[in-house]
Amino acid sequence: MPLGPSSEDPDGQLELETMEGAPRPKIGASDTTPAQGSIQDALLAEGLLAVKLSIGCQSMHGLAQLLMENLGQNSLKTRSRYVQSITRWFFPDGIDGLLPRVWRAYADEAIIRDLLRWSYLAQEAVMGACVAKALFPLEPGISIPPTYFDKFLIDYLGKAPPEKTRQRIKLNLKKLGFLEGPRGKPDRLAPVVPQNTSFLVLLHHLFASRSARTVELQTLFVNPFWKYLGYKSEDALILRGRA
Repeated sequence: MPLGPSSEDPDGQLELETMEGAPRPKIGASDTTPAQGSIQDALLAEGLLAVKLSIGCQSMHGLAQLLMENLGQNSLKTRSRYVQSITRWFFPDGIDGLLPRVWRAYADEAIIRDLLRWSYLAQEAVMGACVAKALFPLEPGISIPPTYFDKFLIDYLGKAPPEKTRQRIKLNLKKLGFLEGPRGKPDRLAPVVPQNTSFLVLLHHLFASRSARTVELQTLFVNPFWKYLGYKSEDALILRGRA
């Protein structure tokens, strides 16, 4: 599987082989995604459950029924809302999409958690922009005052955010692994270290799902998938691609 720089342009391209049976690529949220004023809870634990349950399902309808029976929330309305979010975030390509196929192939929760994080951030524009634009330039371990996220939200939304949005953005970043810190003290940016396999799976899913191709590094860098995984520099991305 050649993943190193091409001999024609050692510094500017990667040659990728296809993954047989891979679906059409679904690129993550871009700068043109319309800003939204609300943020949903990041249902990562529920997403992991859904991926595991999907293996025995023949359709998204069947998975939805299983989730309604297995989610722990007492409220039928809440479970229904969660099912809608889970299927939108983690199954945009259907019951035989990327995450179910990766679980069948590896049965590795660490890999699936990486892909759940990527898939959620790719679908939720506000959260994806926060990770790719507001957090990416910061060094791990740095203290982040609450006003930092308020400024990001005002700049991104063009108006003062709803109170629930202000609360959820930090809670979701903690669920995703990007923030840590005890209650009452400033949050710190936590290092997020993805699995090597997670990077390779997404590299092929996004850029070589149908046929082998050469990808310019600049094209790779523009897509924020690697920032969603937790990489902090383009150099780190190139080194991982050569591994």
